[in-house]
Amino acid sequence: MNIGFDNIYERDMDMLLMRQFIKKNDAFIRAFLKKANCVADYFVDKVLNSVATSDGETDVEVILSIGGKKTALLIEDKIDAVAQPEQSKRYEIRAEKAKNNGDYEEYYIFIVAPQKYLDSNKEATKYAYNVSYEEIKETLSDEFDIAVINRALDESKKGYVPVEDRNVTLFWDKMFDYVDKRFPDTFSFYSKKGDVHGANAWWITIKSGKGSKIVIKSDRGYVDLEIAGYTERFQEFSKANQELLDSRRLYLRMASKSLAIRKYIDCIDFTMGFDEQIPLVENAFIKAKELQDLVKELKF
Repeated sequence: MNIGFDNIYERDMDMLLMRQFIKKNDAFIRAFLKKANCVADYFVDKVLNSVATSDGETDVEVILSIGGKKTALLIEDKIDAVAQPEQSKRYEIRAEKAKNNGDYEEYYIFIVAPQKYLDSNKEATKYAYNVSYEEIKETLSDEFDIAVINRALDESKKGYVPVEDRNVTLFWDKMFDYVDKRFPDTFSFYSKKGDVHGANAWWITIKSGKGSKIVIKSDRGYVDLEIAGYTERFQEFSKANQELLDSRRLYLRMASKSLAIRKYIDCIDFTMGFDEQIPLVENAFIKAKELQDLVKELKF
């Protein structure tokens, strides 16, 4: 069966990891436990995503009963993302605090990533244990899961592991706070507050359904509604939606892998202060909301 994806993001991989623990995929779970020299029988008690404290966030947290002891696996998941300084240390701090609070008796901290990442990233070498995507793939039998991890491995070949730009990361965090207050329950982002970003991370991607996504291209001065899978059906899609697009004075554009409907904005500089650019940010998200509403009316 041919299963294809536009892109795979680290949150998608988080879900894949969680699903294997929930399904009690023994080969998968043993791939982790063997690294920590755990050979006793186990029972999966809890599987959690994005467990956040004041000391940072754990991508996937699994609570197991191993040999009668409550044991935590704390997992950092990377495809090719920014290498965040001291991230492994913050995992240790969180784990020790949780252990002292009685949340569990033992813990093991893992980084999960493509082997290329594990071999080449300095921060990755600081984790006590690691499991590669390639090792995980060997434990999978479901076609969909295998397709997901294959796509993630393809993404990793791009080799993008930039150094964090603190000004850009701070801008993103303030933007998430602002959007949450100004447009509550409106947008679903591919990234989240707390992620770190490199110097060129100026594009904001929003899920919009029906095989489409909205991308605020802040450095270029426009917002695109990108519709995947219609490049060979441009005329058909255009004809079906011409009246609607004309009424909104919108134009359909051909991109390399998708169609795009564009709205223009003023450029936003992520290296500068957020507060003085609030009117620009608000206008960008107003345009994004208009395109998000448009998706509901388009004929696919």
